[in-house]
Amino acid sequence: MRVKFVNTQNVKRLMAGMAAIEQRGAGEACLMVVDGSPGLGKTENISYLAAQNASVFVRAKREWTPNWMLAELLEASGVQAKPNSFERKYRLLVETLSMQAKTASDNGEMFFVGVDECDYICRSDKMLSTIRDLSDFVEIPFVLVGMGKVRDSLTRFPQVTSRVGQYVRFEKLTPEDTEKVVQELCEVEVKDDLISLLHEKSNGFIREVKEGIAHIERFGKMQGSTVIGVAEMTGQVLLNDRATSRPIIVRGGVK
Repeated sequence: MRVKFVNTQNVKRLMAGMAAIEQRGAGEACLMVVDGSPGLGKTENISYLAAQNASVFVRAKREWTPNWMLAELLEASGVQAKPNSFERKYRLLVETLSMQAKTASDNGEMFFVGVDECDYICRSDKMLSTIRDLSDFVEIPFVLVGMGKVRDSLTRFPQVTSRVGQYVRFEKLTPEDTEKVVQELCEVEVKDDLISLLHEKSNGFIREVKEGIAHIERFGKMQGSTVIGVAEMTGQVLLNDRATSRPIIVRGGVK
């Protein structure tokens, strides 16, 4: 499977949100919330975007403390030093992020800090206040990634929500999105009927779409076929059902 950043509707919304944050009027409105159900590609897209732009990406932990969070942010920023106190970690992180943000700006590049699995911390005043303070002080975007309840949980902290400049919700793939993902990622040619079946059975979740692409690729390469459709793949596993974990078999003539 090819590794590419496919420009789906979710990606377009994400990039529009990032652009709006970069062009914000209020310097302190640096927070961005990205939410949606699991399996829609939030983590993959944010982590890919961070890697491509030399930005910082971490995953929150259930037992995180502000001190532990700063340690992981420093590590993700490439800092080798491991100061003990919260104050020293904070100062070093501010210096590091400020320097990296300036370098990115000088090069005309994007720079942000992505924090995945924010559901773990979105009810912690201490954690959110630390993120807010860092964002305010350095004036760089912090992208908080979580499931659909993140923005609801944040309403308990108006001092944080007032800093949220953009909300981006990931939705299920459209049929056009699925077609684009298959065409750009799959290393064998796929017929329209199989793409339609994959969209239906994946229920618009990109995680399942990619699982289906892997099965289609594997089958196509084994057969030496150049174009794979429902007829060619009848009787083969397309993907696993999210609810039951049972394999979904391609049935000839069934859409």
